[in-house]
Amino acid sequence: MKSPNHEIAKTEELVNTFLSEDFPDLNSGELENELSGKVSNWEESTLSYLENTNPFEKHRSKLVSAKWDFRAYGGSEKSIISDLEEYKSLQPSANVMFWEEKTLAVKKKVEEKKKESIIESLDAIRRNEQEEWRKEYEKQLLEWQLKEIQNRREQLLKELKEWLDPLQQMKEVFDELGIEPGLLWDSSVGKLSKQDISFLKQWAEYLKNNESVRNLCELMGRLHKEQQSHHTEIINSTVQYSVIKPDIYSNEEIIGIKLGRDLENVIPQELALLSDSDIALLFDLKYVENRLMCFSKQGDKIEIVEENIQKTVSIVDDEKMGPLIICVDTSTSMSGAPENIAKALTLSLSSRAVSQKRKCYLINFSTSIDTLDLTPPKGIHDLIDFLRMSFHGGTNVAPALHEGVRMMLEADYKKADLLVISDFVLYGLSSAIVSQCKKQKQENNRFFALSIGSFGTQRVDEDVFDQNWTYDPLSGGISEINNVVEQVTRK
Repeated sequence: MKSPNHEIAKTEELVNTFLSEDFPDLNSGELENELSGKVSNWEESTLSYLENTNPFEKHRSKLVSAKWDFRAYGGSEKSIISDLEEYKSLQPSANVMFWEEKTLAVKKKVEEKKKESIIESLDAIRRNEQEEWRKEYEKQLLEWQLKEIQNRREQLLKELKEWLDPLQQMKEVFDELGIEPGLLWDSSVGKLSKQDISFLKQWAEYLKNNESVRNLCELMGRLHKEQQSHHTEIINSTVQYSVIKPDIYSNEEIIGIKLGRDLENVIPQELALLSDSDIALLFDLKYVENRLMCFSKQGDKIEIVEENIQKTVSIVDDEKMGPLIICVDTSTSMSGAPENIAKALTLSLSSRAVSQKRKCYLINFSTSIDTLDLTPPKGIHDLIDFLRMSFHGGTNVAPALHEGVRMMLEADYKKADLLVISDFVLYGLSSAIVSQCKKQKQENNRFFALSIGSFGTQRVDEDVFDQNWTYDPLSGGISEINNVVEQVTRK
């Protein structure tokens, strides 16, 4: 029968099997770290539970007390009967009649044998019945421990399934959008609600595998025209693994003989010295000198070992893409399908920006604004909360542009591209904001406009935006507008 430590260590293997069978498509470094932490916490709590909980504590205490009584007073008919009663309370089906008959047989021979021989026989009977009692106690304790480990393991797998179910649904949604889901996973992903998932599905319906959106994200990339080059980097990583090591404080099995005076583990040959009064003094002398031969016992324990590993890897330097600022219109005129399309586009574009390791700043606007800097530790949970918010007031793009220009002055957002997603049912811009935008364009910033449907009641000053696009909700195509309408991408 496997030891509890072995069964606990086996849990990680069972979890990996569970993941490969039930969630074969989930793959993320963030997810693996989170799972590893959950399994480690489970192992620690399970070990603590087994160490501090013993349903057979009363029997253990009785057994220890009986062993000390035996060492002090040896065997007697009364003490043997008392031991057998406790043994039977632990295991009602135990065959104690065998020991009772042995005790009666010794009692009948009182007149036939010397007193010393009778005492020796009773000692042997008590010693052997206590050994059977101990074995039964350890057997029942081990069976309980293994059962508890299995129950707790099943609970762990159930909790992991509940935690991973929304992630699997989210991955399916992201697959439809053509987005790598692991990019935005963080420790809050497991807390996504069914409503969060429904919002993702709703937005994904508008952009299922839309090639136009992918092309738009590439068109907005600021490419630093650098030739590909190679450089080496030293990557430091920490690897954790479980190691089974000897535990000198655990007495699970006999591993040898040692000299000492541990009376509980003294070998029978030494105890035989006490059977003869002439040589019992030798036992006392060896006890005083700490030279009694005793069984050496040992168990195993699990230790988590961390190892720092350094790897030198060759890195290909690809062309880099600059930061991205997205302004999404949630005014009253955008209510319904236009707003959902705008948010789906924002979800797709911001996710792709993160996948390209680009800084991404989101601005939700109507007549006022709300913002989100989508950089770690921000993740999908923060993005969903941001996209769920709507102002449903009038339309004023000026505060959003002003905030975008302010961010372009920050070190992380220099040379950023700014995209406004709106129906452009708005009035013209003030000369002050137009002047600010033109000034930033001289600092290598670019401004883009994406209209849901055709542009609204008034076009924005053409000198503000470098390029204007329209998104056709029916075809899913994105068209670029210049003096002549140029079809860039159409599904």
